Amino acid sequence: MSLNQPSSWHHACQQQHDMVSATPARLELVPERTSEVENCTAEAWRRTQEELLWYRKLYENTPCLYLTINKDGVILSVNKFGATSLGYSPEELIQQSVVNLFAQSEQQRLSHALMMLFEDAQENEIVNLELRLNCPASQMEWVKVVARVLYPEKENPLISIVCEDITAHKLSEDALRESEQRFHTMANNAPVMLWMADSQGLCNFFNQSWLEFTGRNQEQEQGLGWLEEVHPEDKNFCTQTYEAAFNTRTKFQIEYRFKRADGEYRWILNTGVPRFTPSGNFAGYIGSAIDITERKLAEVALKESQTAIQAQLEELESLNRLKDEFLSTVSHELRTPLTNMKMAIQMLGIALNQEQNLLLEMAKPHAERSKVARYFQILNNECEREINLINNFLDLQRLDTTAKPLVLETIQVQEWLKKVVELFQARNRNCSLHNLQLRIADNLPSFICDQFSLERILIELLTNACKFSPPGAEIIIAAQSKANFMQIQVSNDGVEIPVSELPRIFDKFYRIPSNDPWKQGGTGLGLALVQKLTKYMGGTIKVESESNRTCFTMQLPLA
Repeated sequence: MSLNQPSSWHHACQQQHDMVSATPARLELVPERTSEVENCTAEAWRRTQEELLWYRKLYENTPCLYLTINKDGVILSVNKFGATSLGYSPEELIQQSVVNLFAQSEQQRLSHALMMLFEDAQENEIVNLELRLNCPASQMEWVKVVARVLYPEKENPLISIVCEDITAHKLSEDALRESEQRFHTMANNAPVMLWMADSQGLCNFFNQSWLEFTGRNQEQEQGLGWLEEVHPEDKNFCTQTYEAAFNTRTKFQIEYRFKRADGEYRWILNTGVPRFTPSGNFAGYIGSAIDITERKLAEVALKESQTAIQAQLEELESLNRLKDEFLSTVSHELRTPLTNMKMAIQMLGIALNQEQNLLLEMAKPHAERSKVARYFQILNNECEREINLINNFLDLQRLDTTAKPLVLETIQVQEWLKKVVELFQARNRNCSLHNLQLRIADNLPSFICDQFSLERILIELLTNACKFSPPGAEIIIAAQSKANFMQIQVSNDGVEIPVSELPRIFDKFYRIPSNDPWKQGGTGLGLALVQKLTKYMGGTIKVESESNRTCFTMQLPLA
């Protein structure tokens, strides 16, 4: 800034015919009536001078900018603190145009205000302005200017100007304005509908997405105008929820139908969060709204689907019960004649043994047996297979429908395994062709379990191993204790179970396709029963099959 640059206001004042040009002079604080000073005593004079110096010091160091200007806008006096704040000394500012201290954009405004103040010169007339400075060496950028006329009754009145630094306030206002502008920019470009309300619950802002959705403008939505678009059936609930949240200053969520610009009502999820000032005062709410119509439709469809599925499940359960009842009835009905057939076969065996020495014939190789012996074996085996089928099915049925209590007994594993294997060999003469090996670890602890169920499991595993092992193959029954459980394994050489079939090996009625080279047949219920009984006793069973060797591992808790 050039302080010597003449101002526009200075030129305008020079052209005024009713203004008297006066030689500017620096103001000094002196007594108004020197004659009275001359009549004072020396003490009074000293005191007066001290007071004058004190006031002078106060004037020079008050933390504000004090200026006195004449009609031409020329600075006649300035306090030291003020001049320093502007980056000058008082001497540099005296006799300079006051308007040159301000930004060029502000000079016309200041000049006009001062001219109007001189033209309507009154003692109490005050001008208030907020102006930007143009002082490169000053930290002040903005000042509040308060100007008033001094001695308006005199021919050449003066103007006193007080400037207060408001830079921080202006910067805060700019930051706030920039923040609000940034918020509005972000809000108007947000992909959701946004709104704001004041502390009275009246909405004062809606973003562009909201206005585009409703097809209305800010004025129409302001206050409670937005409620006009709420579905009549939802309006009371919406209003009550909204007011209750405002009264308690809490977050809220409302789902309601809201009219879109095309007239269609859409489901809206409106969420509001309370706002508070830094001092903790309630300032209102800010909220967002999203269209959830598709979600609502999906919920309705899902509910209808669930209802339909539930109905189907109930129907399937009913059919399953009917099936179980039917199969149970049929099984019981078949069991009685099969029992009679078994008894008749046994009686036939006794008679044939007496007449034709059947036991001796049965001990011969299959090809050398008589026809009667072969037919008797077929009849006996098939009858036994049917009885086992029905027994297995009934046992599975009972395990599926009821939980019968366990009959717990203490078992000495070493002795018990030997007895079960001997019993199995006695009942299944065909298994005599296989080499059954017992591998029982030493000092096995006794454990408590349902002896009957455990025997069923082991018999089924041994039967399965014999079916799928070639004659002469080794079948190993192993037992050992591990941690807190008893482990029993049955392994055999022969047919390898494909990896893809292992997950289904325990399913009811499931038999591995093309996996019966010795045509032993089966019902597909044995392993299903094994798994059920194992779980029934609180244990687990798994199967591994590789390199033409299959191993079933059962683990039962010791306690």
